[in-house]
This record gives sequence, structure tokens and C-alpha cells, in this order.
Amino acid sequence: MNKYLLIDDVSGLIIGKCTDIIGLSGSELKQITDNHYDITLVGLRVDEAYILHCLSSKSKITISGFNLNILGKDGKGIGSYCFFPHKLFSFPKNANFQEKMNLALSGGFSVAPSYEAMKIWKKWMIAKPTVINTWAGMSQKQRLGWSEVVRLHSRFNTYRNNDAENEHFYLDMTHVTDILSFYCALGEAMNGPGGYYGFCLDSVEDCFYGGFGAKPPFHLHFRNRHLDELICMKNVKRADLARLIHLKDMFIAHQVTLV
Repeated sequence: MNKYLLIDDVSGLIIGKCTDIIGLSGSELKQITDNHYDITLVGLRVDEAYILHCLSSKSKITISGFNLNILGKDGKGIGSYCFFPHKLFSFPKNANFQEKMNLALSGGFSVAPSYEAMKIWKKWMIAKPTVINTWAGMSQKQRLGWSEVVRLHSRFNTYRNNDAENEHFYLDMTHVTDILSFYCALGEAMNGPGGYYGFCLDSVEDCFYGGFGAKPPFHLHFRNRHLDELICMKNVKRADLARLIHLKDMFIAHQVTLV
């Protein structure tokens, strides 16, 4: 089964699909130096349209920068990272493109995937979450990985309530104890299991302007604890407290009714 789809960064054409990537899946990235990684595309089948494109514009079939799309079980994209080989890779003239091949590349990511995120992607390749709060049992580091995954998944998320207004949304505060867990719960309140609606103050404000689900005005209902109660909790860190207060003010300023 193909797990990854490679899309050329310049032409937008599909380079091909591969069944696995050594140095990316199942273990930590093989980092040689700062932003220098060794990966091997396993079972790569180069797309015929890409071969024809290369031959029509140049004499060699090459690979430069590409978007590395992670595929779900249904073959559809669920997330993406940008990879740039340090040197332009040229296939040998005698390469057999009728057969699958293993291709080793050295390069860097525009933003490297974290180990925690890759563990989550591996599960999502089989099945995306169907219930909320699957992040609740995770450590802080794992929740950062979750935030990375839902952010990158957001542009593939078909659940999004595209730019609807005057809707009612329900945020489960059961497992919310700090700003990070609030962002996790907010994303799922707005866009369902595995949903995203910002991972910092600026990105939440970006979501208010559309493209990531509902736009204000809307009603946000809190279940099992109100945002004001979280703000008043003594064990909330000072930095988180300041962000939560700022977030509340931002909601009000953008006509989000907090219930």
C-alpha cells in the first residue's frame, strides 16, 4: 500500500508514490547535522506524466524540492511536509521506471516533522480519530506533536464548517488545564475530532477571518468548566494565564459569545 505521495514543488505535478520512507517512519528522523536528513523512499513508482514533463523541458529526469504528502488508508492526503534535497537528484539514463525503486536522498525540511507527530501520523494513516479528546492521555511533548498534526491536517480536513456564521459550538473542558490543552479542545469544538482552530494567539485570530472553519460571530459553549473558572485556577502557570486572558479578550472583540 502506498503511504506517501510526492508532488513537485515547482510544477505541481505528481512525482510518484512510495510504500514507506526509511528515516521518517517508525523511528526518529535520521538527522546528520542541523536540517540535514537522510531518507530513503521505498517502493517509489515515478509517475509517467512527470517523466514526460522532465523530458520535454530538459534532457534529464530529476527531483528537486517536493511536498511529501502523507496518505490515509483511503489513499487521500492527510498531511504534508516540504523536503528539499541538498543537491538536484538526476536519475541514471538506464533507470527502469516500469519497476518500483528505492531512492536515497539527503536534504532538509522547511519544517522538520517531530518524532511525536510521526507517531500520531502513523495511527492516522490507519484511521483518523472519530471521537474527541484522544489527545487527553498524552504528555505535553506528545500534545505538541498533536498540535503539529492537526495544524498540517487542517487543509485536508473535509469536516470543516467552511466560514459558517452564527453557529453554536461546544467545547469540552474536561481535560483542559493549560493553554496547550485549550487549543487542542478548541480545535475539536470547532472542527470535530482531530480538528484545528489555531495553536497560538495569532493563529486563532487568523482562523477568525475564515478558511479554517466557522467565522465570528458565533456562540462558544463551555462544558464541564467555563473559561473563567480555568483562568481563576491557582495551578495555572503565569504565562498560560496571560495568554488565556488575552484569548478571552480576543473572543469578545471578535463577537464570539462565551456561554
